[in-house]
Amino acid sequence: MSSGIVLRGLFMIDRSSLQFDSRVNRRRFLLATMASWAMGQWVHAQAQSGQEGVLKVGFLAHYKPFSFVDGQLKGFDLDVLKRLAVIMKLELQIHVDGMATLQKKMASNEISVIGNQLLATPENRRVFDFAKSYAANQLVCIQHEDDSRNFLSLDDLYGKKLGVLASTGIEEQARGVLGKTVLSFSSIDQALKQLANKQLDAVLEESLIADFYIEQDALPVKVTAPFAPPLVVGLVVRKGNKELSQRLTAAIQTALADGSFKEISVRWFGYDVSRSSVSHAASR
Repeated sequence: MSSGIVLRGLFMIDRSSLQFDSRVNRRRFLLATMASWAMGQWVHAQAQSGQEGVLKVGFLAHYKPFSFVDGQLKGFDLDVLKRLAVIMKLELQIHVDGMATLQKKMASNEISVIGNQLLATPENRRVFDFAKSYAANQLVCIQHEDDSRNFLSLDDLYGKKLGVLASTGIEEQARGVLGKTVLSFSSIDQALKQLANKQLDAVLEESLIADFYIEQDALPVKVTAPFAPPLVVGLVVRKGNKELSQRLTAAIQTALADGSFKEISVRWFGYDVSRSSVSHAASR
C-alpha cells in the first residue's frame, strides 16, 4: 500500500510538475511572442523615422531643376536632401521613379520621404504628413526685360501670344480664357527662349522654374506679376509619421540658420529662394 501511495504520490508530483512546466512554457512563449512583436514594431518605427541610420528618399526623374537625370541624378531638391541627411546624421538612400510608383513605395515602406516638395492640398494632407517648406514658389508672369507692360491677369493677355507648359492645368485655364493665342511647349525653357527673342508676349510658369532658366541661360527676361498666391509646399512622409516630419523640419531650420541652404539655393537659382519674391532681379 505504502508502495502504491508512493507511486501514486510520485505520479501526482510528476503531474503537478508537468502542469507547472506547461504554464511556465506557455508564459515564456507569450513573452517571446510579445518581445518579437515589440521588436518588429521598433524596427518599423526606426525605419519610418530614419533612426536605423538610413534616410530612404524617392525623387522624380524628370522634374528639372528640382530632380532630373543627366547621366546621374541631379537637382536642387537632391542637394537639399543631401544636406538634411548630413544634419540628421543619416545615410541618404535614393530611389528614382515616377510619382505613382513613389507613392506605392512609400505605402510599402520602401521609402520614407518624397524628396520633392509637394503641394499641401487637402487631398495630399489626407495621405501625407508635411515638413516645413524651404522654398517660396508661385505662378508668375514672365516678360522680356525691355517690356514695361503690366499683365496682371489672363484678361490682360487677351490677343497676346502666351507661352505655357503643355498638358498642365495652366494650359487648360489659359486656353479657356484666351483660346488660340496660347502656345504650349513640351519644355518651358523653349518658351522662355522664344520670349527672349520677342516671339512671345509673356510666359506663365512657377517662379522657381523661371528663375532657374533665367540664371542658367542668362536670358533677357524678368519675372513680373504673381498670378496666384504663394504655393504651400513641403517634403512629405507617410501619414502618421510625425517623428520623421518633425526631424526633417528641425534639419531644415538648421540648414536655413547655418547658411548651407542659401549656398545651395544661390548655386541653382542665383538667390536665396527661402525668401518670397516675385522679382528675380530684386532678389539678388
